[in-house]
Amino acid sequence: MKTGILLLGLIPLLVINSAAQWPDNSSFGSQGEQRGFPLRGQIASENIFIGSVTVELAVSGHSIAQSTSLAADGSFEFRSVTPGAYDLRLTSSGGDVIHQERVIISGPNQLLSVNVPRRGSADRSDSATVSIRQLQHKIPPPAHKEYSKGQAAAKKGDYRTAIDHYEGAIGIDPEYADAYAYLGAAQVSLGQLDEGAKQFQKAIDLVPDHTLAIANLSIVLSKLKRYDEAGQAARQALKLDPSLLKMRYILALSLTMKQGHETEALENLERAASEIPKAHLLAADILTHTGRRDDAARQLEQYLRAAPARDTDRERVEEWLAQLRSPRKEGSEVVR
Repeated sequence: MKTGILLLGLIPLLVINSAAQWPDNSSFGSQGEQRGFPLRGQIASENIFIGSVTVELAVSGHSIAQSTSLAADGSFEFRSVTPGAYDLRLTSSGGDVIHQERVIISGPNQLLSVNVPRRGSADRSDSATVSIRQLQHKIPPPAHKEYSKGQAAAKKGDYRTAIDHYEGAIGIDPEYADAYAYLGAAQVSLGQLDEGAKQFQKAIDLVPDHTLAIANLSIVLSKLKRYDEAGQAARQALKLDPSLLKMRYILALSLTMKQGHETEALENLERAASEIPKAHLLAADILTHTGRRDDAARQLEQYLRAAPARDTDRERVEEWLAQLRSPRKEGSEVVR
């Protein structure tokens, strides 16, 4: 199915800049920054935890942003959290790390569900072991200093300087996954898509569940028209964080390149449209190709209601809608 190709002119792919999509957690609790919100979570585990257990949110693997006690029923709550990427740790009263994993906090209505593998389980995959080991990796202070300078430069839009600092951090600590992820974002911001994709992949190689790097890789692969790979990365990102609506859009775009996947594509577009109005356009094109003209027209109407008044595509969409609403003549086709 050539649906997605026909609509590429109407649907610009959105490149997620890491620093913009998930703010740097170093602003946690400071005045003038984002206000925090309560966040609840639940530990799912067959392990029996003896004694007091603390749940911690750490920034970049070393600085504790929040900590709270684990309740007897496995629940926990943080009073004030801002959106971002964190390392979540369970620690014993003696300070030993029981479990650690990467989490992406996106909004106040999110419930963190943490699955702790049964101790001694024989079915732990190599990738999970590598991921936990990398998340426990201690970042040398000089590397973190370079990384922080890169973050500051990226926030100012000075991506070339940011790249220098991220590369400096990697030079000190070649296993610094976040530095690779943000280096890739800076390179993409300068139009260096192939190089950015390579850096995202390096971050994923170090931390297989690095949601930020996987999501960005998916979007860059779409920009490079490597749609099948982009769809695979989008599925992986959604397994880690189902709330990433941009990933649903990318997955749907990938599915339009294949026959027989229209239903799944439409389901993902319906969910993505609340954040990406142009998802309505791709849905309309799929529906038009499958003969569902009235449903396609409704998608265009929803797009026009959501799009800005000065949207550059408005005139073309209105023309498309008029064609769908007009009586169809035999042998005629809808022009988009």
